[in-house]
Parts: sequence; structure tokens; C-alpha cells
Amino acid sequence: MMMDVEAKSGAQRITLRLPNSVSSTLKKEAEKRDLPLNALITKILFKNVSFDMQINALPAVTMSDFLFSRIMDKIDDVDLEEIAREGPDAIKKLFAIQGISYGLKEIIENHFVMMGKYCGWYSFSNDVKNEKYRLVFETQLGTKWTKFLVMYVTNILESLNIRIDEKSVHRNVLVFNFTKRLYE
Repeated sequence: MMMDVEAKSGAQRITLRLPNSVSSTLKKEAEKRDLPLNALITKILFKNVSFDMQINALPAVTMSDFLFSRIMDKIDDVDLEEIAREGPDAIKKLFAIQGISYGLKEIIENHFVMMGKYCGWYSFSNDVKNEKYRLVFETQLGTKWTKFLVMYVTNILESLNIRIDEKSVHRNVLVFNFTKRLYE
């Protein structure tokens, strides 16, 4: 299969040669998702490049949700809290490797969004109005993971000298509200 990408609105025309088996698989998947083939390929390429550059810059492990949840269930709360405290340092190291500043905007765009989108840690949304932030995380990885996530996000925000105005957890949904203040 050969594929061209038009040079419109920031896009470039390229030609790819794909084995017939790959082409056939991509066409079937595009039909199943009701997407144009070009959109599917772009989505796959973007996901893989983003993952490799922004998440897998440090060694990472991928496993099934079931096994991960079972491991989390076996960790006691003290260990969970200790691991969550290491979150900011791990992100700082990752950002240093990538040349990214360690700031709120960067954490939201390059960590919270990416981990939700490509690692399946949670679904993430955020809203900012007049320096008032609302971060929402929804996870399906179990109660222990939810507990860890609360501590993890709290530690990250506090490492940025952010005082959380309101933090709520309802089952598997976490909401953090805060105002970015001038002293931060």
C-alpha cells in the first residue's frame, strides 16, 4: 500500500510503503472505528511518538489492569504513601531528560494528560477560569489505586507550592480545586 498525505494546514505529503498484512489490518481497524485510514494512521503514529518521547523516556512497565490492581491491593497504606511521595522527583527526572520545565502548565500537559491518555492510569480533564483550576481524575483501577492517586497528585501539586483549596474523592473520581496564587 502507498499512502499520500496532503500538504494542507500544516500537513505534509509523504509516501509510505506498507506490507499488505499491515495495510489490511489498518483498513479493517479504520472501518471498525469509522475513521478515514489517514486519520487512524496519524492517530497511531502520534500516540507512539508521544509515548516514546514523553512517557517511555524512563524505563516503564506495561501490564494488565487486573494484575496491576492485584499488586496495588497487596501494598499497605504506609508503603503507598511513601511511593506517592516519590512522584515529584520521578517527574522532575523525566522532565530534565526531556528538557521540560517543572511547572504547573507543563505538569498538566506533559504528565497528567499523557499518563491518562496513553498509560490508562485514569481519564483526565481540567478546567481553568481566572486562575482557578479544577483537575478531575477518574480511574477504574481499584480503591487502593484511587487512594494512591490522591496522594500522588497532592504531592505533585504541593511540590509546586500549590495550596489545594478543595480535594474530594467519590468512589473512583478525584477532584482537585485550587487557585494559582502570585507567590507560587
